[in-house]
Amino acid sequence: MHINNLPNEILDQIFHEVAEANSKEGVAWTYGLSQATDQLQKHRFSRHIRGVVSADALKWDSVSCIRSVCRSWHSWALQHALRDVYLQRWRGSERWAELTLQRNKYSFYELIDDLSGCAVYRDPYLELRQTGDLFLRYPSVAARVRRLWFSGYFTREAEGLIAKVLRSCRDLEAISVPWTMLRHGSAEDWRNLLGIAHHGDLPLHSLELQAQCLPDHIMNVSRIAMDRHSILDAKVEFGHLKRLKLFGNTTFMPVDDEDLATISKSAHSLEEFHVTCMSTVTIRGVMDIVKGAQQTLRVLEHSPRSNDGFFHPDPGEVDPDEHICDTLIKCPKLKDLSISMPSVCSHLFSSEQVRWDGECQVRALRLCDASPNRKSRLESLRRVLDKARNLIEVQRRNRRELDIELFFADCIFDPRDCVVHGNFDWAQISSNGQWPSASASSSKGPYGSTGLYGKDEGDWQIVSEDEYLRAVEAGWITI
Repeated sequence: MHINNLPNEILDQIFHEVAEANSKEGVAWTYGLSQATDQLQKHRFSRHIRGVVSADALKWDSVSCIRSVCRSWHSWALQHALRDVYLQRWRGSERWAELTLQRNKYSFYELIDDLSGCAVYRDPYLELRQTGDLFLRYPSVAARVRRLWFSGYFTREAEGLIAKVLRSCRDLEAISVPWTMLRHGSAEDWRNLLGIAHHGDLPLHSLELQAQCLPDHIMNVSRIAMDRHSILDAKVEFGHLKRLKLFGNTTFMPVDDEDLATISKSAHSLEEFHVTCMSTVTIRGVMDIVKGAQQTLRVLEHSPRSNDGFFHPDPGEVDPDEHICDTLIKCPKLKDLSISMPSVCSHLFSSEQVRWDGECQVRALRLCDASPNRKSRLESLRRVLDKARNLIEVQRRNRRELDIELFFADCIFDPRDCVVHGNFDWAQISSNGQWPSASASSSKGPYGSTGLYGKDEGDWQIVSEDEYLRAVEAGWITI
């Protein structure tokens, strides 16, 4: 039997194993030189590994032998290699070794003793230009792409090239683009990006906006400091999105609550919403998205934490008449929860109908239902911890392993084990050494389970929940 007569499932598995083996044996690193020759001086070069070969380049190399066999094998290889395409901005110039672009010949380069190289300039948008031209010239190649990831492109010129690439790829499922596209892209660009510009396009399911701090010489260019307000156009709608992620922080035309309020008007089918390390989006914008997709939301992550652990940006405030705890427990499909809230109370853990599973992290600045006096705050905290424990037990009976972590008052509460993690040096001093009666060293820190990062966090300890509450009652710890 000819190999092409095998069932597609078997042939596909064979190709996958061949590609995986080729990837393991292929060239995974690129080379560079320590320095290049100046005009009046000659230096002896030393070879070094410059970086890893990108994942999509490795995939392309791994199927090169398959591509050249026949048309059907070539089609499979393109589908495998071009499903995910990663485009990263070149930094513009570098000292290059005289090294072939054919990575399969790197082994010969390792045998060369008399190395040579020179300082060269490379267009930082060359890869983006070439990709756009390739997709425009060969639509059948662009049709293979399902995920596009752009990194480091934030100028008007680069965004125009990104838009060109997106216009050619009409079957995309996921895109990761710079946040500046939200400002500079036209309404037509955004309709192309979301896969709703033409009849027959595949609507986009996953959108990620990546933010980063820009150098001053970029921010001072007036022509990039503009906002077309494209998402306000009635034809730009997010109803097909299943996943939205905002990542990174910036001070230049950042994503804010107003943007999320606009998106929430049409994003009623979101299943995942992530906000990570972004201080310009507050709980107000997050709750707009949650309320818009309340019936479909499965994953909610709002972690505007900075590098200082507990000292993350203030999560913000919502309208006085809105109770976040009540809104969250009314999300019927919500399963994974990690959220930073201005306040929390026992009502968040009061519903036995929630489907929460796995790790649940709640970070709060204060307690919802507590009055200013110490006794009221203490009783409110007791209720929160008791309700959290009860919910863990309810979920266990429903065969869901729920683990709740409460970040509050610069400590981490673990209701399952009835323990509290924190730095209790001041409490020990305030009690004249009488407290705690028992403690143990903790592996956690302001960042959670990743522990301490070598800053001024001090040593963290574990004390029992009862021991902690005793210190609060005595006034040695303030909540």
